[in-house]
Amino acid sequence: MTKVLYIGGSGEISAACVEHSLSLGHEVSVFNRGNQPIDGVRNIKGDVYKPNPYQTLADKSFDVVCQFLAFDTKTVKEDLDFFSSRCKQYIFISTASAYEKPCQYHVITEQTPLSNPFWEYSRKKIACEKLLVEQSSVPFTIVRPSHTYRHRLPGAVIDGNHQTWRLLNNKPVVVHGDGQSIWTLTHAADFARAFCCLFLNNKAFGCAFHITDDQAHTWDKLILSSAKVLGLAAELVHVSSERLVYHQPMWQGPLLGDKSNSMMFDNRRLKQVIGDWQCEVGLENGLQQAGQVVLDHLSKGYEPDKKLDELIDRIVEENRFQPTCA
Repeated sequence: MTKVLYIGGSGEISAACVEHSLSLGHEVSVFNRGNQPIDGVRNIKGDVYKPNPYQTLADKSFDVVCQFLAFDTKTVKEDLDFFSSRCKQYIFISTASAYEKPCQYHVITEQTPLSNPFWEYSRKKIACEKLLVEQSSVPFTIVRPSHTYRHRLPGAVIDGNHQTWRLLNNKPVVVHGDGQSIWTLTHAADFARAFCCLFLNNKAFGCAFHITDDQAHTWDKLILSSAKVLGLAAELVHVSSERLVYHQPMWQGPLLGDKSNSMMFDNRRLKQVIGDWQCEVGLENGLQQAGQVVLDHLSKGYEPDKKLDELIDRIVEENRFQPTCA
């Protein structure tokens, strides 16, 4: 029986991976702050960001350690020091936003250079990858998810819950650029099936992989499809990414460093290692599943950030009838 430790385990992606591990018969442990205990696993309470976080794991060992909560080299260094004699494979969750921006080529492979001048988050993940590649104490695998969803609808400029709230309240939705940039949306259940195939797979050691759907869609289609599964109409207001960043500088990373770049992913390396995997959850079905969860969440008294919503209203009024460049 494969012994797997998930550091994280309750997020949009990691929760699906935990569930799939259990379905495969893995002996699963989950290390996190313990706010959401998970049935069927060994729940280990701890905080990866505090000193000596893994004291409760000192007498334990694992076949695979899946690190979903490392966002800087300090955390990865601590992991390598601690798990070097306690695991057979360390899987680091990086990000597809690490691939070079602006994109020179819209089809992304694992050999695409890593560089993102727009987003510190991505640069920190790149530094973590570099640290792993340069060490030899722990066999490792790097996974770079792109936009992966299960219980959230895709948000263009604001998060999906806020965006859905605006749709429900007949308020326009802001979309970056002209809405025609290409984006890949991957369901977490499909991600999890591929992810678990990397466990103790010798062909995956020392390698990086992205795990994404082979299909891509325009941002307009994603938002309109999200509205459709909810039985809602959507008024889209298109605004250039640069102008949006002018209004709110914190959008620079997510927009200029990620969503405004048309990208499709070549998954051939992954399939060469794990076999003939492909996504099974179609866009409409996945959005319907996520939509029901979002509606249930919003019905429990959700309120958006008032200042942010007012900013969106101002942007809408300034740009509602203006032509838009990508």
